[in-house]
Amino acid sequence: FANLFLAAIFTACQEAAAFTATVPTPTAKGTAIAATPKEALAKLVVENLKTDPSKLSPKLAEEKQEEFKNLLEDLYNEHKGFSSETVDGEWTSVLNLPGKKSRKQQSLVGNRVEKAGSTMGNFVSFDEPTGGKSFPKRQIQVSALTPRENGKIEAIVSWTPSSKNFTVNPEGKIVLRRIDCDNIKATLKYKKLPKVSIPFFKKKGGYLDFIYLDDDVRVTKGNRGGTFVHMRPEYFEEIMEKY
Repeated sequence: FANLFLAAIFTACQEAAAFTATVPTPTAKGTAIAATPKEALAKLVVENLKTDPSKLSPKLAEEKQEEFKNLLEDLYNEHKGFSSETVDGEWTSVLNLPGKKSRKQQSLVGNRVEKAGSTMGNFVSFDEPTGGKSFPKRQIQVSALTPRENGKIEAIVSWTPSSKNFTVNPEGKIVLRRIDCDNIKATLKYKKLPKVSIPFFKKKGGYLDFIYLDDDVRVTKGNRGGTFVHMRPEYFEEIMEKY
């Protein structure tokens, strides 16, 4: 009887340990364990921004680049590519890694120290009436402050879905990865002066590949190799508080 009693206690302890292992342990702010690639990315974004809290620059620090590249592979394997419904709306720039072919003007404001949350890349879809008919318009509306934050640069990029890059998920469903992009126009508004056009911005034949997209996070790679992470403004505020 004593042996049976001890065995029952041992079994109960094992079951309790197994149950405890499945329950998330409460952690202090900034020490939460990342359980998914999305959560790992969120934590990396916050850590990168807080490397220099006075700047909050989304440019990826060199010591975090290897970790970021590994995360990109994990995010890609989530099979969450482009969706016109999901991508629509407001997005703010929170992290970027310029490619080797990136031009200075690619970011509109060159190599300035950009503050996370100050640059927007919003997807907008609408119908434009022309000649008695309505034609769908799909745009990325970009806005960024000038280095001293006394001016504003705005740009419009038109886009269309492309079949040139896609993957197939484990269930056999096609996952669209690419949109073709044409830079339509860009303007600069400085203080009280009238808007002026930025002619060198106009360019056709670009594209964006979607590494990951859900309701909160957008990770894309441009045709010049730059990788960009955008988040919904409300989700960005949430993770800044969480981590």
